Amino acid sequence: MELTLIGVGRAGGRLADAFVKTDEWLVVDPVAGVCAVDTSRAYLQQLSEVPDAQRHLLGTEQAKGHGVGFDSELAATIAVEERDKILTIGDGLPIEDSDAILTLSGLGGGTGAGMTPIIAETVGNEYDIPVYSLSILPHRRTSPIQTLNAARSLRSLRQRTDHVLLYDNDLWAPPDPDESLYQEVNTRVVTAVGTLFGAIGQLDIDQSDKSTGPTKQADGVLSKNALSGLGFATDAAVQAGPTEQNQGLFTRLWPPQSEGPEEKSPETDESTATMQREKIANVLNEAASPPYTLPVALNKELETELFIIAPESCLPGGDISSKVLPRVEGLDSTRLHVCPPSPMGVRDRISAVCLLTASRLDRVSELIEEAIALQNDPSWVKDLEVSEQYRERLESRLNGADTTSADGGDDLHSLF
Repeated sequence: MELTLIGVGRAGGRLADAFVKTDEWLVVDPVAGVCAVDTSRAYLQQLSEVPDAQRHLLGTEQAKGHGVGFDSELAATIAVEERDKILTIGDGLPIEDSDAILTLSGLGGGTGAGMTPIIAETVGNEYDIPVYSLSILPHRRTSPIQTLNAARSLRSLRQRTDHVLLYDNDLWAPPDPDESLYQEVNTRVVTAVGTLFGAIGQLDIDQSDKSTGPTKQADGVLSKNALSGLGFATDAAVQAGPTEQNQGLFTRLWPPQSEGPEEKSPETDESTATMQREKIANVLNEAASPPYTLPVALNKELETELFIIAPESCLPGGDISSKVLPRVEGLDSTRLHVCPPSPMGVRDRISAVCLLTASRLDRVSELIEEAIALQNDPSWVKDLEVSEQYRERLESRLNGADTTSADGGDDLHSLF
């Protein structure tokens, strides 16, 4: 499945960089085209992989190229005013040849939170393909304005995209990670998400429908207007001693789960075949078990899809579900999809992705509740380390903004 990526804001640009930088994919390279959008010239200049021609600076009159800080409403206003410029971004991208658009952004900052919903809506109205979002939730221990930004942006994103994939910084990184940890976390994120879309592209959901393509396949997996978290695991297909081939990125980020014998031919060695089945079961179980990309309460409301990517020689014959499907407490209904690696993917690993989808997730509900409490008692605004002008503007907005109850009956202020 081929994606056009639009990284928005600093975090989104870093994720776009990480997608392009990845040169080994477990299934296929999902990147058809990529661009980055920001209100900060400096952040765009820090990117190393996104082509210069695909780095777009918006809001030069309002933000002067210095960014919008935490002001998501200003970022949203800029995006609305510059919709025509947003549409020209697509002129240099292979969007019409892509199966979907994937926006990438952190929801705590101003540019990512404010611009991403407008950009998603704008390109979604222009192109007849799905628009998905990979969104990063901020730490609970960061500034209250980031919690408010994330809640309001996520509400808007759900209304303007086909599906939202979530990643929670609380689980995977400290509040102020160093550069190397940023890169490692981003690599983990894009590997899991890229593997998911690669696996979806390998599916054959309707054998009788010859027109079935990746977009239709994705529609059968990524529920409309829903939220998802991901589980991911990978291991060497057969454990062997260190070699130039198996000491790369995946071995470093996902070390072998256990030591095993030197590699033998699965076709002739029954013990190796048994070990392969056990390894598949272990990888599936790890992907299907917490921690996921965000906290997910396992219950009957979840839709669970499991994807196993493995060489055909490693797969047991017959009904694989009865032999390797994990038994994770709380996962009552799980669909298993078997995806052989493509010729362009890494072929000596067994990998699994678990997609957990629901219309409501506890982490998101808690985020919205916290945001409502913050907007109802804006006393915290006086302690923000921002300009006095922005502080006064924010207090005015919180005290006088209209409310909405479009998708939950609460009174979270709308972003725009």
